[in-house]
Amino acid sequence: MSEPKSLSLDWALWFLWIMATTLGWVLGRFLLPNLTFVTIGIGLAVLQWLVLQHRIRKSWRWMIATALGWLLGSTLIMAFLPEGMDFLAGVIIGVTTGTAQWLVLRSELYWAGWWIVISVIAWTTGMALLPGVMLTGVMAGAITGLALILLIRFPKPAENIQLI
Repeated sequence: MSEPKSLSLDWALWFLWIMATTLGWVLGRFLLPNLTFVTIGIGLAVLQWLVLQHRIRKSWRWMIATALGWLLGSTLIMAFLPEGMDFLAGVIIGVTTGTAQWLVLRSELYWAGWWIVISVIAWTTGMALLPGVMLTGVMAGAITGLALILLIRFPKPAENIQLI
């Protein structure tokens, strides 16, 4: 019989995830101000990958998925949304980035489909309800980080384990 999973929260993972998301958001906004949405996506991709690299297999895919999902979302926002539509911008970024990241998580974790829903909630909350230089990243990181901690508790087994 297997051991029951601990109900304690992985505080270190949560803190690192919040910091990675917040720093990705802040650095992206200030690094190249004319390309804010592109640099945010790259910043998030790299910093979140640093947190995930020992927690999921083939974690390098996270960087590609996050950067591409963010780029798609920001392109849609710039092309179709007028200024001040932060709620819809959060929904779009949550859907595009969350879906791209789900493509990575679905092969790693059970219940990964919730990642898209959580991403929409997190980025909508951060961008519309608590907009700001730091608060957006903190809120999005706190919400997605909590979801990540819960999802990581249900890993899928490695399909092709090779014996040496």
